[in-house]
Amino acid sequence: MLKCSCCFCGLFLSLETSSSNLAHYSKETGDLRKRILKRKAEDFKEPPRKMVKTEIKQERVDSQRDKFKEKYTELHQFGEGGFGSVFAGYRKEDKLPVAIKHIPKQKVVLTHKDENGRHLALEVAIMLKLRAITTSSVGQSCMVVLLDWYDLDQELILVMERPMSAESLFDHLKDHKGPLKQKEAKIIMKQLVEAGIHLQHADIFHRDIKAENILIETNSEVPRVYLIDFGLSCFDNTRKFELFYGTIDHIPPEFDRHGTYSAGPTTVWQLGVLLFELLHNKMFNTSSFLQNELKIGKRLSKKCKDILTKCLNINQEERPTLEELLCHPWFS
Repeated sequence: MLKCSCCFCGLFLSLETSSSNLAHYSKETGDLRKRILKRKAEDFKEPPRKMVKTEIKQERVDSQRDKFKEKYTELHQFGEGGFGSVFAGYRKEDKLPVAIKHIPKQKVVLTHKDENGRHLALEVAIMLKLRAITTSSVGQSCMVVLLDWYDLDQELILVMERPMSAESLFDHLKDHKGPLKQKEAKIIMKQLVEAGIHLQHADIFHRDIKAENILIETNSEVPRVYLIDFGLSCFDNTRKFELFYGTIDHIPPEFDRHGTYSAGPTTVWQLGVLLFELLHNKMFNTSSFLQNELKIGKRLSKKCKDILTKCLNINQEERPTLEELLCHPWFS
């Protein structure tokens, strides 16, 4: 095939080729520009599924908060612990005094999966069970009742009954400025042993029975006590536990010796610790007690010394059960 070699034809071919390339380039550039513009437009769009979930979650939280504010009035703070703050308040419809506990979600270390597959804070699950089975019977009346609870995403709010004219047993001991008389200590301890039996039958292990977690009514002729703060409690009274939850100063000796502890013997040990503090006006420490730096007072009655010795036995197998403890002659 003959090819033209003149400059004009070469220039024409060159221009034709350039025009073709230019047209091709312009088309690609236009497509690229469209894609860039489309991408920028999409960058401004929120993923619809994520936005809907966020809005629904916020609406649920706002609804829960509105229900709480509509039903209760919150007043001054009167307690604070490692897991939350407690405020006084009242129910608006009947002025019922309540205690309102705020628990930050990051401090909810124990959870429970209920029969519907929901994951609840274990404290909520335990108090719901106690509410379902509690009556005015002996032992059961020592529990404060959970009235309502609200999940506000970042925190839990627990609304409980609040006994009037009550203070923590810890503050009561400080105000008393001296050991309690055996008669008063006996009334307090008998109620707590009965409460322990009730929890045992409900398959609940409190794990932190101490003066700070007990309320005492100060305006009644016969002192009445309430066991509170189930933040470290759990279900299952039968197994041995390998992770310790509770007050380190009151740790049962078997955990240091064997690395395990169980519900019944630990509850009896903690009741013994509490009785020691009531009658000696001294803070208990397991290590100090085992090294004989803390000793049971000689001035106590024979029966009282016997029940203390049994509760604070180093060998958990030799401690009495809660039922045996209730039948001890000291309570008669």
